[in-house]
Amino acid sequence: MGIKHIPELDGFRGVAVLMVMIEHIYESAPTGVTPSKPLEFVLTHGWLGVDLFFVLSGFLITGILLDERERPDYFRGFYRRRALRILPLAFTCLIVYALIYHHQYDGAFALDFLLTLFFCANLNILFGVLPLPGTGVMWSLAVEEHFYLLWPVAIRRLSRYTIGALAIAIILLSPVIRGLAMHYGVRAQSVYQLSWFRFDGLAMGAILAVFVRTQYFTIRNTWVAALGWLGVILIATALLEPYGVFEPKSTLGVALRYTQAQALFGAAMAVALVHGGSRGTAFLRSRFLGWVAALSYCLYLIHMPVAHLYVWFLHQAGIHDIRALGSAGALGLRYVAVSSMSLALAVLSGKYLEGPFRRMRGRWSPPRMDLVRRETS
Repeated sequence: MGIKHIPELDGFRGVAVLMVMIEHIYESAPTGVTPSKPLEFVLTHGWLGVDLFFVLSGFLITGILLDERERPDYFRGFYRRRALRILPLAFTCLIVYALIYHHQYDGAFALDFLLTLFFCANLNILFGVLPLPGTGVMWSLAVEEHFYLLWPVAIRRLSRYTIGALAIAIILLSPVIRGLAMHYGVRAQSVYQLSWFRFDGLAMGAILAVFVRTQYFTIRNTWVAALGWLGVILIATALLEPYGVFEPKSTLGVALRYTQAQALFGAAMAVALVHGGSRGTAFLRSRFLGWVAALSYCLYLIHMPVAHLYVWFLHQAGIHDIRALGSAGALGLRYVAVSSMSLALAVLSGKYLEGPFRRMRGRWSPPRMDLVRRETS
């Protein structure tokens, strides 16, 4: 059986998609805005939301697989539900993009379309192909689907503690592999999006899924584990700071930056789970974040094309938003317009496209159980 719905996880999902949207809308067209350093950090680090998605996905999917691995329809049920969740909207978006960008379909764009169609969008960088405006975000879907080609087999055949050990090995080895790749000339962007460099976020969530299903999932143990892991990362960061660990495209920066983010997200998620329903996690249970979380998959897939559509519309209409509103006003209007349109389309998708397939998924979903934590050690 799977764990019942946990509102705090909706909060993390809502935060993740908002982080990604904030950065992409900001970068969708130049405005000349020069924000303060703290604000610029927030606006340009929304990509970290993808790592939050990875940790969340690893937790949820690994948990489902662990709870269902004795079922006779284990593989069939998992991949059927996965297909009903992912494929309808993804393929609909691809069809729309094909209609909109068909005039750009030279050989390179056709290759990007085919790679995306078969959930290999992140491999376009190996062929020197730039993604279409609508397919740029689909690299992360490819990473997840590649991970879930083999992970269900491992969970079916290995013990729970072996699975945890395997996930820990992935987390520890991934920074080493990224560092070696950078050392031998692999570009930072390739390390960012190629699957074999990015499985550690999903593994982080997998460890958490194993942990919450053990007798050691107590408030005390969770805090010790979370603070201990963060402490290790902070010490490693401090020791490596003189060697460029904070430089985005340095060898050490690329090797460790995702581990740093995943450590923070994993620790926060563990603490939120062990304190589920408490006052301290109330903001994660907010109605707004829950609503955004329910629309997050569609929002993630469509917000970039909507941003490009907004910029295109202004150009076609001869509207100079910066001249009329100033750089800050133009950026503010862009956030309002793109977010509103994306939310409206996501609501329609949820009702008329994703909703019917979601109900089909429900027919094959197992019964759920409560997440039980122990108050003492």
